[in-house]
Amino acid sequence: MTKAAITKLNGLSLLVILALTLGLPVHAIAPASAETDVVLNALVDEMSRSFSDLHVDQHKPPYFVSYAVKDIDEVVCSSILGSKPVINRSHDRIVTPIVKVGDYDLDSGYHVSSHTDTAYPLPVDDNYDAIRRSLWLYTDNEYKSAIRFLEWKKSYLNSNNVPDRLPDMSREEPVVSLNPIGKIKTDSKWLDAVQQLSAIFTKYPTLQKSKVSFINRRINNWYVNSEGSRVRDSIFKISLRIMASAQAPDGMPIADFDVYAATEEGKLPPFDQLKKSAEQLAQRVTSAQKAPQAEDYCGPVLFEGQAAAQLFSQVMAPNFCFAEDYIGEEDFRNPLKNAIGRKILPKTITVVDDPQAKDSDGNLLYGTFRFDDEGEPAKKLTLVDNGVLKGFCQSRLPTRKNAHTNGHSVGGHGDYSILKISTAQPASTDQIRQLLFELAKDAGLDYVLVVSRMYDDYQMQEYPSGQHRDMRPYVTPAYSVQPGSPGFVYKLYADGRRELIRGLEFRNISLRAFRDIQAVGDDPTVQIVEPQDSAARALVVPSFVIGELELAPVKPDHSTVPIMPSPLMQSQSK
Repeated sequence: MTKAAITKLNGLSLLVILALTLGLPVHAIAPASAETDVVLNALVDEMSRSFSDLHVDQHKPPYFVSYAVKDIDEVVCSSILGSKPVINRSHDRIVTPIVKVGDYDLDSGYHVSSHTDTAYPLPVDDNYDAIRRSLWLYTDNEYKSAIRFLEWKKSYLNSNNVPDRLPDMSREEPVVSLNPIGKIKTDSKWLDAVQQLSAIFTKYPTLQKSKVSFINRRINNWYVNSEGSRVRDSIFKISLRIMASAQAPDGMPIADFDVYAATEEGKLPPFDQLKKSAEQLAQRVTSAQKAPQAEDYCGPVLFEGQAAAQLFSQVMAPNFCFAEDYIGEEDFRNPLKNAIGRKILPKTITVVDDPQAKDSDGNLLYGTFRFDDEGEPAKKLTLVDNGVLKGFCQSRLPTRKNAHTNGHSVGGHGDYSILKISTAQPASTDQIRQLLFELAKDAGLDYVLVVSRMYDDYQMQEYPSGQHRDMRPYVTPAYSVQPGSPGFVYKLYADGRRELIRGLEFRNISLRAFRDIQAVGDDPTVQIVEPQDSAARALVVPSFVIGELELAPVKPDHSTVPIMPSPLMQSQSK
C-alpha cells in the first residue's frame, strides 16, 4: 500500500475501506464499534501522520511504521495459612512502536539475538490526545534511532563481507481483524477458595513458606501498521498457583509448586481437586525434608509429568526459534539452524507447535493466541516429523529456508507457543519399566532414577508488561545447557519400590541427549511451563526415557536451619 493510499479517515469507515480494498470479507470486522475505540483511532491517526510526514534533513521518511499495544489488567488474590485474602489490582498499557527507514531489503532493524523491540508505557485511560502525544514522542525517538542504526548497518556491510545476505523484512499481506475487547471479571468464590486452600498448610508446621494465589489476567491487544493491517484481539489467562518450601535438616532448600491454568475461570479444576493437590504438595515437601542425600549417578533416567515438560522446554524447545541471520553477530548461531531435513529426535517422535491447541475436552490451552506481536495470524507448525527437523518458529525476519512469517513473533523474534510432543510407538508403563531395568543391567545398576519435578521459578508473568518491560522475552538457543535441578527424584527398584532422594543436579545436557530417548510413554499430560523471562504456556508431553544422563550431588551452599522450631509446631502441641 502506497503512502497516498493511507488516508486519515477514522474508525469503522477506514476499516471497511481497507477490508474491501484488500479483498477481505467485511464480516472480519467485529461487531464492537471501531468508531468508539479511542486506542485504535489514536494509533491509526498517529501512524498515518508519522508515515507520511516524519523526516529530517536529507534522511527519508520511514518506509514502515507499526504500533503494537498490550493492555494488561490483572487481579491477584493471595492467602497465607488461611489469612484473609490480599487482593492486588494492576493495570498496565504499553506500546511497541516500530519505525523502519530504508526498504524491505536493507532497513534499520537492529536484529541481534540479545535485542527485542522496545516497549513504552501508555496512558491507561482512553484519552485520545494523551495517547497520541505519547505516540508522537516515542515515534520520534524510534525514528532517530532508526536513522543511526541504518547508517551503522551500511558502514558495517561496507567493511565486512556478509555473503548471501537475506532481506531484512518479509513482505506480507495486510490483516484486518477486529475482535471484541475483553473486560476482567472475577468470581468472588476464588477468595474463599484461596483462603481455604492456604489453610491446609497450617497442618504442616515444618514448612517455612506457603502461599496460594489466584491470578485473573486480561490482555487486550491492538496492532496497526502502514501496510494496512488493523488487528484487535483479547486473551484471558486464568491461573491458580500453590507453592510451599522448607529446609532439610542439613539446611538444603526444598520447594514445590502446582500451577493450574486456563483461558476461562470455569475451566479450572473443581475445589475438591485443588484441595487434594494442596495436600499432596504439602506432603511431598515434608517427605523430601526427610529424604536421604543422593550420590553420583550415570544411567537411564525416566522423566514423567511436569519434569518431562520442563526438561523439553529448557533444553530442546528454545532451538526451534532464532534461525535468523544477525548482522554484526555472525558468531551467534542456532545449533539447529542448518539441520532442516536432518534427524534430531528418534524417528518415532513428532513435535507440533499449535497456538490454538485444545485439550481433550475442546478447551483452548493456556498460552493460546490468534495473532502474534506483528499482527500476523498464528499458524500451526510441524517442527519435527518422525524425528526430522522441518522448520522453525518465525517472525517477519526471513531465514534461509523460509522467507515469510508463520505467525510466531514475540518481541520481533520467532518464539514457540504450545508444543505437542507425540510418538508413533507409545509404550505402556510396564514396557517402560522393563526397558529401564534392561538399561540398568547394562549399566551395572540395581536401580534407575525417575524425575517427576524440577525446580523452577513460576511468576506467571506476561511479556511485555509494566513490571517486566526490560526483560528479554525468550531463552536463546544453545547446544548444551544445565537445566533446573531435579526437585523430586526417586530411586526405582526392580520390585516397583520408589525411594525419594534429594540433592542432585544435572551435568550439562546437550541436544544429542534427546536422540538417546529410548521410549516414550502413552501418558501425554498438559503441563504449564515458563521459560526464563517469558510468558507461561502449556506443553503436551508424555513421559520419556533418556538412555544415559549424569547427575551429581549438589554442592552444600545454603543457609542453616532456624534455631527454634516453627511457632505452628508449638501451637499444635497445645
